[in-house]
Amino acid sequence: MDRQEVWTFTVGMYGRDGVAKLCLELQDRCGLDVNMLLFMFFLGQKGLAPHSISALEDAVRDWRDNVIIPLRQTRRFLRDQTRQSAQELRQKVKSDELQAEQIEQHILCDAVQPVPSSDPFAAASAYLSPNRFDLDQDECDQALGELTRLMGFDR
Repeated sequence: MDRQEVWTFTVGMYGRDGVAKLCLELQDRCGLDVNMLLFMFFLGQKGLAPHSISALEDAVRDWRDNVIIPLRQTRRFLRDQTRQSAQELRQKVKSDELQAEQIEQHILCDAVQPVPSSDPFAAASAYLSPNRFDLDQDECDQALGELTRLMGFDR
């Protein structure tokens, strides 16, 4: 799996109008891993799906829980600090958080065991499901439909 291609896709999709907002809402609401979701979309666009989403979750869990989430919490805490030095630190933490997100993508690339898939949204749909998150099926379907629309994919 080409790490740079995955990262370019992730950054490109996340930067589309409305995608970041919806992804962050899902992240904050139910603990969705935005990197994982965007990775699922990437695989689908390549005609692939992961052999096991659970194995991918296991592969990134420690990194996400011990590096990404603490950096995110620190950045968010610093957001409301008024000192200039705190805002300068926030920018450094934000850069470190982005680098940590990219490393998570590398972990996913190394861990994935792709299988062919004729449905370009099967992997994203399997990840964004009531089995994994405290959302009902309609909420998952709506979020997936909105994300595919915002990303410019036909469904």
